[in-house]
Amino acid sequence: MSHQTGIIATPELKQFLARARRGSIRIMKIIISNEELVLDSYREPVQSWDKDYDQFLLPLLTPQEPCYILYRLDSQNAQGYEWIFIAWSPDQSPVRQKMMYAATRATLKKEFGGGHIKDEMFGTVEDDLCFHGYMRHRSSCSSPAPLTAAEQELQRIKVTEVLVKSYALSEGVTGPCKSTHMP
Repeated sequence: MSHQTGIIATPELKQFLARARRGSIRIMKIIISNEELVLDSYREPVQSWDKDYDQFLLPLLTPQEPCYILYRLDSQNAQGYEWIFIAWSPDQSPVRQKMMYAATRATLKKEFGGGHIKDEMFGTVEDDLCFHGYMRHRSSCSSPAPLTAAEQELQRIKVTEVLVKSYALSEGVTGPCKSTHMP
């Protein structure tokens, strides 16, 4: 489902994305201008990814102006360097802009190459996207999914069954338990 809005990347942006994937760029800000995806700004790495993060990212977050940010980590996968795809859509921005950025997100990911994207983040305030916000995001991604009341009860039953079977095996009990008295 690419080109949902008809907005596509400029040839210059496509060339820059190819260069960036090779690892020479730490961060790039991409905006929609004149109905095209264009490169707004970029920076090369200075330190490790975590030390560069807030210093590079936060100045790019402009109030009332949505944008996309691609941030390169120092880790690599089979495709090359891994990246964080960030969608910035401040609450105060015009609804039309927010909708346009939301609908064009898949287009940019496709142009960049989804295999390079390790994480995706969406933010409406700086606190969502700062380094500590990213760490909270990583922590929540590794947490187990919440369970409904019915799923929690089923989980308790399964744990109880395992405990009962373990106890029975340790006591040498095999087969179903039988009552010793008759009704």
